[in-house]
Amino acid sequence: MAHLSFEYSANLEAVLDLQDFCGMMRDAMRDSGVFPLGGVRVRGTRVDVCAVASGEPELGFIDMTLRMGQGRDEATRAAVTETLYATAESWLGARVGGMPFALSLEVMEIDARFAEKRFNSLHAYLKAKDASGG
Repeated sequence: MAHLSFEYSANLEAVLDLQDFCGMMRDAMRDSGVFPLGGVRVRGTRVDVCAVASGEPELGFIDMTLRMGQGRDEATRAAVTETLYATAESWLGARVGGMPFALSLEVMEIDARFAEKRFNSLHAYLKAKDASGG
């Protein structure tokens, strides 16, 4: 399981294709070799109500949180953190230009004792799709 959620300032919609950002981050998670594809989720939430730094309306941000299941060692978690941040930084840097902007990422482990995910047919779907060549 790996869920990447991000909040973004509403003013970014005028300069970024945030669906493309979601897809690119999903690909980075998939390509990391750390997460099974059926457990990957990326979602963004527009933030309409916020006060950023000194308050000018042109200030922008993306605040990312990656929640992943337990069991990965510190080196793996550090590598995933760097990979995802660098991917986002590279993609965004080419698009936000000189806009005053802040990017952040926090990686958290989910305590399996308090997380439930019994209803998930995505893994079986992807396995069947691969077996059929689709």
